[in-house]
Amino acid sequence: MLKQLTVTLLLASLSSLSLPVQAAQQFTDYESAKAQATSTGYIVFIYPARWDRYSEKICRELIADAGVRQAAGDAALLLAPIYQNRNDANNAEAQKAMGALAYPGDMSDISYPAIVFYEQGGRQYSTIHGRELMSADAAQVAELIRQRLSAKKEQDSLLSRANAATDPAEKARYLLESTRVSGPEWPNGLKQAMQQADPGDKSGYLAVLNFGFAPQENEAMEDFLKRLEAVLDNPRYTEGQKQRACAAAIGHIRRSLGTRAGGSLITKYATIMHKLDPDSPLGLSAPVVMRDWVQEYRYGQGWSPEVLPGNDTPLLMLDVPINKPGIYTVTFKIVTGRDAVQVKKLRLMDGSRCIVEDNTPRDITWSATRQSYILVVKKALKNPALEITYGNAPDKRSTWGEITVKKN
Repeated sequence: MLKQLTVTLLLASLSSLSLPVQAAQQFTDYESAKAQATSTGYIVFIYPARWDRYSEKICRELIADAGVRQAAGDAALLLAPIYQNRNDANNAEAQKAMGALAYPGDMSDISYPAIVFYEQGGRQYSTIHGRELMSADAAQVAELIRQRLSAKKEQDSLLSRANAATDPAEKARYLLESTRVSGPEWPNGLKQAMQQADPGDKSGYLAVLNFGFAPQENEAMEDFLKRLEAVLDNPRYTEGQKQRACAAAIGHIRRSLGTRAGGSLITKYATIMHKLDPDSPLGLSAPVVMRDWVQEYRYGQGWSPEVLPGNDTPLLMLDVPINKPGIYTVTFKIVTGRDAVQVKKLRLMDGSRCIVEDNTPRDITWSATRQSYILVVKKALKNPALEITYGNAPDKRSTWGEITVKKN
């Protein structure tokens, strides 16, 4: 049952979803407004009384502006004070203006002056405040009000479709889409409504709504990355959700593998994060992440505790001198340290293309101080690199060595 969804109950009386065209009326107090309030609800202009005259002036001018009133349609307009130093007298004054609507002092994360939107039943669902309000002129504020009301109508339409749908997945999909309308807050009881619409979340829409991507306790990196790829491949997740998953992955990779061992993975997911939405905060941060959080692994560095990952994550060694056809010997030689090193796999890459691969593990120890791979190259390479998979456990990293490439 969707009866717990407060907004849905209000939709039954709506005969039209088009925006009203008449100019809104201002009321002197809540009780007067309540008597004539429509399904569009209330728009309250809240100003800091007696301690910010400029903000009060803004609210009084905006609520009287013809364009603002036209944009507000048939909403009931109220002008309400908020006091910095409260007492019985000014609390009573504010209560008279606000009535059953949430008292301004009880609303969090709102700066004043503010324009606050309420449903007919009194639930607050949107605000215009801060820089968005203070940097706008009356025409721009009118457009913001028009956008908020239009978004609310869109959200209500989706909730109405959810209420009418008989298929559980369809109900859940409409409810999820209602949360993605920019402007209004989620309706009350929405998660419970989704649980009731699709018990057990067979459609997966509730999981999308409850999205939160993070590494699990004792989860192998391979399994973590598989989950990440599943999120990125799932069309039900938004670009923003996928970006947040990439950001969580980048942090986990950096902490787990370091900037050199995890560099190629950090670059991969930072690139994806940027492409999803280049102009978003996470999209804009991606180039900085790749600049500051990636240390490339280059030929001549050999291996060291700083290079060796704590698991089987492949490392890409750049600038290797293998660019012409021929037979090459790649040799790993231990130089110092307490532990041996294992090379589990070696692949010669040309960009993203694998040219030759050797999956035979080699252990380089003090009894066998060097191991070699023979690579046959048939064509010239443009971007040669060696992808090396080291097999050392996290506590077996006290080892240093050199890697050489010789053309036979």
